[in-house]
Amino acid sequence: MCLAVARHPSVVRSATKVVRALDARDRLGRVAALFTFVSHLAGGGEAADLRDGVDVLARVAGPDAGPAVLLAALLKAAGERAQLDYARDLVFVRVEISLGDAARLPPHAAVMVARRRARLYLPLWVRHARSPLGFLPRSTREGLARRRFIA
Repeated sequence: MCLAVARHPSVVRSATKVVRALDARDRLGRVAALFTFVSHLAGGGEAADLRDGVDVLARVAGPDAGPAVLLAALLKAAGERAQLDYARDLVFVRVEISLGDAARLPPHAAVMVARRRARLYLPLWVRHARSPLGFLPRSTREGLARRRFIA
C-alpha cells in the first residue's frame, strides 16, 4: 500500500511542497519535515480529524497504521528508503540513515542497527503533533533488539 501511495503524482507533489516549504536541505531535514507534517496532520490519531483522502487511508489502513503508511509513502516519494515495521502493538516507519546523520540526532533518538547488513535506521512513530523524532517506547526497543535489531 505504501508504494502505491508513494507513486501517486499528488503525493509526490505534496512531499516536494512540504520539503520546500520547510526548507529541508538534507536527509534529516527531509525526514523531520515530513515527520512533523504527518504528525500534525494526524493530530491525536483520530481519523475524524483527517481530511483530503487521508481519512480514507486511515479507514483502510486503520487509525494506528494510517499515519505510518502516509509517512512511509511521503518519505519514499521524497527519495528516502523507508518502510513500515511492526513491533508488539505499534506500527512505525523506519528510514535508513547514514552514520553522519546518526551523529546529528537528538539524544533520545533510538537508532536501530541491522545486524546482518550493518545499516542504520531511524524509527518514526507518529502518535501526535508533538511526537519526538526517533523515539520508541523502551519495551518496543527491547523487543526489536531481541528480534533483529540492536536498538
